[in-house]
Amino acid sequence: MSSKSFIGLALAAMALSPAVLQGCSSTSNPLCCTEFKVGSQVDVAIGGSAASQVSVQAVADVAGIASAAIDNLTTACRGISQDLDAPQADQDAAAAAGDKNKVMNAWCALAVKSIGSAKGTATLSIKVVPPVCQASVSAKLDCQAKCSGSAKCDFKANPPVCTGGSLSVECKGDCTAKAGATLQCEGSCDAHCEGSCQAQGGIDCTGKCEGTCEAKAGVGTGTGAQADGTCNGTCKGTCSITPPGVTCTGSCNGGCKGTCKGSATASVKCDGECKADFTPISCSGGKLEGGCKVEAKCDANCDGSVKAKAECTPAQITIVASADGLVKLVATLKANLPLIFDLKARIAAIGNIAGSIDVSATTDIKAACIPPLLAAAGQAVADLTAAGSASVSVTGSVGQ
Repeated sequence: MSSKSFIGLALAAMALSPAVLQGCSSTSNPLCCTEFKVGSQVDVAIGGSAASQVSVQAVADVAGIASAAIDNLTTACRGISQDLDAPQADQDAAAAAGDKNKVMNAWCALAVKSIGSAKGTATLSIKVVPPVCQASVSAKLDCQAKCSGSAKCDFKANPPVCTGGSLSVECKGDCTAKAGATLQCEGSCDAHCEGSCQAQGGIDCTGKCEGTCEAKAGVGTGTGAQADGTCNGTCKGTCSITPPGVTCTGSCNGGCKGTCKGSATASVKCDGECKADFTPISCSGGKLEGGCKVEAKCDANCDGSVKAKAECTPAQITIVASADGLVKLVATLKANLPLIFDLKARIAAIGNIAGSIDVSATTDIKAACIPPLLAAAGQAVADLTAAGSASVSVTGSVGQ
């Protein structure tokens, strides 16, 4: 369903039943809808088929993220504008621009203007390590089970895959790297571990030690705790390792050059090939596909919920200015750009999903909930469109 269809349905519903959208506190009132709230778990008392409830939940999830994106962008753009001493009259005009989307657009336009004024003819060199989002496999499987009316989804019949990304699993056996890939391991690694290693009896460490760093027995000076806070000795705790890594006799969390080894009683988490029983956990940096085979529309709604609830690592940025006197600019960009890059990535991930959530079959839910549902669906599309455009505008103003 297109964004125009969403918005048209929403406006029609509001015109037919305006009282429904004014808010209610009584569940006994047939004109009240307390079962559906944007950004919240939908109350099963809303009724309707399992597929309808999946659709309603998808709207609640995506609309919640879309609304939060507007709020967070407003905060970031206001922070940039104020940090760069935008004229008070312009700040007042942005704050009074109208509804929340207009306010967000006004603050972000002012942020772009302020960045340009502060930068002048100077240039900024910005390196960005973009955020990586992880979609929960269990959330997708649970949702697919609802689509099919089952209590549980048997993923082994159609194993989930992470197209273009990395699928992490809990493995009850040996896990090895896929061809051309680096194995990420949380558990026992039988060769060099790059990341962090924790061993109960201590681990040879060259790096940061969270615990006690002791000099190696029989070794001369220069070992043990170093003046810069690093460890060159035995770490009784967790050692953050620098390449080329060490043999980790305990639990490795990072890259493993060998095999990530689990057992029937002690699983390991890895993103390689598991040669034993395994349970998929998450899809990182790609598109989660597979799982239960269910009706396409319901599966698309599940995608909407899962992507909206994905956990993302923060973006990391490094900024170098070509001229002196840009301390304020660099400081505010370091403080606010990571959030904007995070929102830009999340919006790109769920933007197309919002327009494909199917609410056409939700006529069997509580009648009073249909108008706010359609209104929320239309608003989600509008919010994501506005937030996406604003985030691109701000990042574009610094050459990204």
